[in-house]
Amino acid sequence: MREVVHTLACLIRNQEDMALADKCFESLARSCPNDLFVLYNQGSLSNDELAAYLARFNLQAEILGEGRGVGHPRGKKACFDHIWARHQDAKFISEIHLDMIFPPGWTEALIDFLQTHDEEPLVCPGILTAQGELHPERRGESVLSNIPVDNLERMNHLLLGLTNNNVLEGWVHPVIHRAEVLKAVGGYDTRFLKGTQGYEDDSLLVGIRYYLGTRRNWKPKCCMQVRVYHATLFQRVTMPDINEAFQLNLRGLIYQYGVKGLMELNAIYPDNELFRNMAEDLLRQL
Repeated sequence: MREVVHTLACLIRNQEDMALADKCFESLARSCPNDLFVLYNQGSLSNDELAAYLARFNLQAEILGEGRGVGHPRGKKACFDHIWARHQDAKFISEIHLDMIFPPGWTEALIDFLQTHDEEPLVCPGILTAQGELHPERRGESVLSNIPVDNLERMNHLLLGLTNNNVLEGWVHPVIHRAEVLKAVGGYDTRFLKGTQGYEDDSLLVGIRYYLGTRRNWKPKCCMQVRVYHATLFQRVTMPDINEAFQLNLRGLIYQYGVKGLMELNAIYPDNELFRNMAEDLLRQL
């Protein structure tokens, strides 16, 4: 039985992306060498080239896609569908990104949290961003500089020193899902999320909130026993037509969940006025 399967929408376009991938996969090879990785190849390497590259790290990988960019929601949904069809014994499914560095033991602590908190459908770690911010607790405040991203040993030491035993409300990536809940919700519903990126996480969180029952007022949580480096938005902001993609997925989110869905997101993110303002604008149009 596989305990966890990792998913990654993999886009390697140039040397900068390759440098991100080198750090990410080297850290994964050290931190969880026996786990399975399901990758959706978004380009520009062929599947054979990507498989040869991953073989350098001795990672167990199954590659989907054809080296063509289909976007984050479709790529991740394909990974989920593959796991549900081929690895039905997996208890947990992670979502990871190329612009991350993972310290030793990061999966064990998060999985232990889920195993001791049956009511939680998913859990995130704390993250350190390229701007030196600590999410979720010090978002928007740069507290660290000279982050040693080119030295894995120093990064591991830094990340391990930024942990504690707290559990905080918050949502970041990476995330580890309880597989049965993710399947029940359906992952990312690409009937509505037609854009290549944007608002897919918000759509998923509303779906989980409805699945659990809104009376619980569930919110995602970060287990601060783990800290992962995540550059955040490193590749996303360089994608073409980013504004159009975000607007297309926002439209899909509203079609799927309506004004009530926006209100649920405001409950998840009470300090962010975005979704409350959207809901109020739509209500004024009635």
